[in-house]
Order: sequence, then structure tokens, then C-alpha cells
Amino acid sequence: MANEDGSEDVTVAAGPAGSEDVTVVARPEVGSGAEDHARRDALLLGLLALAAYWLSNDGQFMFFNYHLHLAVSFLNGRLYIENPPSWLTEFAFADGKAYVYFDPFPAVFLLPLAAIRGLTVNLAKVSIVVGACNVGLMRLALGGLRVQRGTANWCTLLFGLGTVHMFASWYGNTWMLAHLLAVMALTLAWIEALGAANPVLLGLFCAIAATSRSPAALGTPVFFLLALHRRPRFATAVQFGLPLLATGLLLGLYNVARFGDWLNNGYLLANQALLNPEHGSFSWRYIPRNIQQYFLRVPEPSSSWPYLMLTDHGLSLIATTPAVLLLFRRGWSDRAPNAKLYGRLALLGCAMTFALYLCYFWDGWRQFGSRYTLDFTPLLIVALALRNDPRPGRWRWLLPALVLLSVLVNVWGTWFWRFHRM
Repeated sequence: MANEDGSEDVTVAAGPAGSEDVTVVARPEVGSGAEDHARRDALLLGLLALAAYWLSNDGQFMFFNYHLHLAVSFLNGRLYIENPPSWLTEFAFADGKAYVYFDPFPAVFLLPLAAIRGLTVNLAKVSIVVGACNVGLMRLALGGLRVQRGTANWCTLLFGLGTVHMFASWYGNTWMLAHLLAVMALTLAWIEALGAANPVLLGLFCAIAATSRSPAALGTPVFFLLALHRRPRFATAVQFGLPLLATGLLLGLYNVARFGDWLNNGYLLANQALLNPEHGSFSWRYIPRNIQQYFLRVPEPSSSWPYLMLTDHGLSLIATTPAVLLLFRRGWSDRAPNAKLYGRLALLGCAMTFALYLCYFWDGWRQFGSRYTLDFTPLLIVALALRNDPRPGRWRWLLPALVLLSVLVNVWGTWFWRFHRM
């Protein structure tokens, strides 16, 4: 049987009389042909996402742009926001100065744009482009898994148009951009882990994810284990840790310069001052409420058009992306190399990040879907692809059907948010 790249695998076995039997067997998708397919599909799916996100956006300037203000402050040699506008209120104050307490990498990412356009940069448009790039990168990552081409394309479509990644990309405020950059870093880490697995690059991508969205750091041990799996030696751990160590040192210096404390980034202090959570920022007491948020929250019925309503809490992960139910299918791809290892590690990374959010007092607020799930979505998509790669005796139509259902839910959410949200 010919492979997608036009080659064939041949197995030679000795026959009963010493003769040789030639058996043609399938192998995973490899070679330049498969790589060409992955690149072409990545480009097309990325352009599809770009068009969908651009058309979904209402064209308004996004004023919730803390990271842009921080980037402009960096360019002017300040760590604080001078004379912040009245609509930006989430700051940690020290010595009468307003400090952005969100993770700083999005501001670093925006530095070139801020140097050219200053505070006129529209974060919504930046998010649209970043989100579309994420879709292309996800297709490349799934190609690296060597699942079937159809599996990779369906799962990429799910990622781009059937998860809260769609809302984050076209809506594009400062929090959404942070999520999208964490997603980009985690997806790049998957691409690298499935390719050369350079431990320095893997450590760098993990550092970027962690400084875009701190909770994403809980999924990064997956890539450390993958690096060790490829190169099981002490030097691998050292090389992986160098970018993380350097980043930690820079963050510590950043904290000292603002608040005089290596470990104080202002986040917990600001939470207490602004929102005053009943049991602190993290507590097991929040778990029942968060189970409702992440697994059970659905649109609320209404007696008038449009009959189904969204609150600012958004929808659960299952309601936003019904295809996640396919994680309950048994087994892993018998085509992708190391499918069981990659799949189990991906689920472990999801679980570690999700466990933190189950104990967190806040659900993300003013969202279509539960946006915090974005911090482990790249791992979720990898696990879904490996679970649902076609195998004998499996219903192949389930993946496309639930992907299309997920896309319809997110298209409906976009329509509702644009035209019916109060």
C-alpha cells in the first residue's frame, strides 16, 4: 500500500522453504508528502480562522488594554501606569502608583507595536491575528503526532472554531490576548517536543506560557518529561531549566522593583482589595460551584427571542465544546508513535491546570465560554486527536459530528454576544 508521500513499507519474512514472503504493511504518516499536507492544511485552516475571527469582530476599539499601557510604560522607562484612564481599574497600588499585576509577557510581546503605534494599537485586531496563527500551529502540532490527516484537520477545526479559543480571538481584550499567547507557547512546545525536542527551546516556550498566564505553568512539566524521554540525561534537565531560571530571576527583580518583595507580584493583594473573595483566592470550598461552572452551566431559557440566554458567567466546557466528551472513548491511536505516552501526559497536564481552577474563587466573568480552560486547551486537543484517530470497529462519524456541533455552538455564541448581549 502506498503511503501519503507515495512510498511503501515492505516487511520481508522467511517462508516455509526458506523463500521470502513479501508483505506490505502500513506505517504512520511520515515523509515530505505528509509534511507538505500538514503545511498546506495549516495555511488553509489558519486563513479560514482569520476570516471567521475578522468577520465576527464588531470593529470597535478594545479599551480594556492593560498590557498595551504597560508596554508603553516600559518604552518610557516606567514600571507603573501613569494617569491610567478611568475605565481601567484593576491595579495593584504601591506608593500611590498603579501597577499592572497581570503576567507581563503580553506587554513584552506588544513592545514593537507599541513603539510604532503607541496606545492606538487595537488589541482585538492583534488577538485575531494571534488566534489565526494558533490554528495553523495546532495543525502542525497534530501533524507531528502522525495521526491521520482527517483526524488532524477535524481536531484543528474544533480548536479554531469549536472551543472558547474562537471567542477569545475575535473579542480580544487584554485577558484574552494573554490566554492566546499562552496557547501559542504551549502549541509551539508541542511542535518542538514532537520534532527535535531541544530542551532549551522547550524551556523557553514553557517560560513564555507561564509569563502569559501563570496557571499554564502547571502544564509545562509535560514538556520536561517529553524532553527527558527523548534525551534521558542530566544535561537535558539543566538545559530545560535555564530559560525558566532566567525568567524566574527577571520576574523576581520585577517584583522587587515594584513591591519590594521577590515573591509579591501584586495579584493576590489586588484580588483581596478589589473583589474580597470569601475564602481567599484559593480554597476547596469553591469546588462545588466550579463543578457547576465548568461541567454543568448551560444557556438559560427565556420566554422571548432568542429563547436561550447567556449570562456573563458564560457556558461550561462541555456546553461550549461537546466534542470533549470524546475523551471518554477507550484506547489511543494505533497509528501515532508513542500515542499512549503523549495522550496520558496531555491529560495529566490538563488535570494539573484544571485542579487549580477548581479551587479558584473566580470563573473568568464576561465571557462566552469558560475562558480559563484555554490554559490547557492545546493539551486537550492533543489528547482528543490521539483518542479519536480511526481504528477498526470504531464509529468514525462521531468525531466529525461532535466537531460540527461544537462549531455550531460557538457560532451561535458569537451571534448572541454580538447582537443580544446586554
